[in-house]
Amino acid sequence: MARRGRDKRTGQRPRLLYNAHVRTLTRLQSTLALTALLALPAYGEGVSGQVSLMSNYVWRGISESNGNPALQGSVTATGPVGLYARAFLTTLDYRGAHERADFTGGIRDMTPSGLGFNAGATAYRFDVSSLNFEETFLRLRFGPLSAGIYHDWQHGNTYLEAGYRARLGSGFGLVLHAGHTSGDTVASYDDYGVGLTKSWHSFSAGVFVTAIDHHVISGLHGTQVALVLTQAW
Repeated sequence: MARRGRDKRTGQRPRLLYNAHVRTLTRLQSTLALTALLALPAYGEGVSGQVSLMSNYVWRGISESNGNPALQGSVTATGPVGLYARAFLTTLDYRGAHERADFTGGIRDMTPSGLGFNAGATAYRFDVSSLNFEETFLRLRFGPLSAGIYHDWQHGNTYLEAGYRARLGSGFGLVLHAGHTSGDTVASYDDYGVGLTKSWHSFSAGVFVTAIDHHVISGLHGTQVALVLTQAW
């Protein structure tokens, strides 16, 4: 039986070398998100935040609150040249976990042609550490249209999304969403969503309906409905 060769420079086998590169990239993603979060407040041009209460926390088509209410909060610090850092915390009921904290660092801006972009990394931290993971992402926006790609290099998973937002007048808005999940450690499925929102100054409310085309996790599939109330500051 043929044996796998070793890298001439390092002496490591290709698979071991690949895994080492992935672990290094994963650490860099976490470092980017956490460093930006800690550094930007000192140089920040502005800090904003919001608190949300929802009847059901649906993330990428799956209820991460097991169909129960969830409370969320986030703080975003914006720095020069489009740099930003964000901390997000949510309650949930998902695979034994009851809370999740996300730490994101990135850069966002808009070109003269009106194309907006947002690139960075997010570290997802659960109170069950085996669920932790990191992603790099790139999001684009042009007028009411948006698209994004998110990739977990450690586990080989990718999420693609496309969206449309329209203002209907009198503070009402329409939200359309489609996403696709695939990878080495997750089931491949599509999710679709539609929402109706209403804004009053810094307060907003919305109702969102989401469906997926595949049985992913027992009890966490099918059509999900969520009512969301948000106060921004």
